[in-house]
Amino acid sequence: MPAVEPILFAGVETLSLRQLDELNKLPKGTSFRWFKACVDQLHEGRDYHYLPADEQAEFIEQLKRAGQVYATSRHLVLLTRSGYQQMRSRSQG
Repeated sequence: MPAVEPILFAGVETLSLRQLDELNKLPKGTSFRWFKACVDQLHEGRDYHYLPADEQAEFIEQLKRAGQVYATSRHLVLLTRSGYQQMRSRSQG
């Protein structure tokens, strides 16, 4: 499994959708589709963080330069461990 450097946000280790695609060897956009399919069951602030471009532009650009998010990302979703586990279980079930 490739080493993925977590993104520290709000004091919590998170992963971007790009990192999840790469970690799971999935085509670009797969984790985003999984997220969209189960977002209604996830809790913002606990399971994921939504970072709007107008509020987090500098941080998002920093993550782009580091290769941790897709270069085309505008707004950003960062999944916590609990959010990722819920998303995975729903996508497999």
